[in-house]
Amino acid sequence: GRYDLIYRQYQNKQCSQDSDYLNHSLFKFVSFPVRGGRLAMQHYIRNCDERSEVGIDHSFFEQDREYWIGWSYFIPQNFIKPVIGEPDYTLIQQMGYKAAFRDQRNGLALFECNKKSIADGKLQKTSGAPGSHMSISPRGDTYNYTIAFYKGTDLEGRYIFGCKHFSIPARLNEWEDFVMNLKPSSDSERGFVKIWKNGKLYLNERVALLHPGVNSMAAWKIGAYVGNPGHGERLLYTDELRVGNANSSFKSVSPRDD
Repeated sequence: GRYDLIYRQYQNKQCSQDSDYLNHSLFKFVSFPVRGGRLAMQHYIRNCDERSEVGIDHSFFEQDREYWIGWSYFIPQNFIKPVIGEPDYTLIQQMGYKAAFRDQRNGLALFECNKKSIADGKLQKTSGAPGSHMSISPRGDTYNYTIAFYKGTDLEGRYIFGCKHFSIPARLNEWEDFVMNLKPSSDSERGFVKIWKNGKLYLNERVALLHPGVNSMAAWKIGAYVGNPGHGERLLYTDELRVGNANSSFKSVSPRDD
């Protein structure tokens, strides 16, 4: 395996950049709860933190190649401590295309799924996370998955992305197992995304995740992300992350029963 492609992502907007804080608060290996093996990773975001994510580097996911990914979540009952008047969501999985932020900042790509991007019926240049992502509802009863997909270009040659939304039931205080099968492509006839939870297929879409000229997908990440500090606290656990190429399979990346 290419373990050098797995990394932790946190920003300079954290409570602390001290290695002890990063290793024993923001990220922490724990012996309970554990889905498989001896340890799982605890992601704990305090109100002064932004994110605690485990990522797979974008250089792994090449255009028009197939991949399999498996992982498990444990979302505890007290996973969220919201701040009144601030967003109460948390993103727990996200991916995009490699140049998403650059293209959006420069007005080269516009996202219909970002409500802020539409003014007077027209798409406007915006900033913000433009990729596909999974969030969990404040009550913890639903995973909300959004696919951002390439639709074409406008008269000015800007790349236009639309969105499709899906709901997957969620349960707190127990491990839930996910498998994703995807092929990043700028051709909707070749590209696809499939997601299973606990062995049941919930999402099966042929979509173009990339716009033309992009040779790889952006980083694929799981964990906790709130956008900016001041959005409350988050606590969740991840385990059993497995990644494979087209030679892999549902069974080979699925979290295993000991």
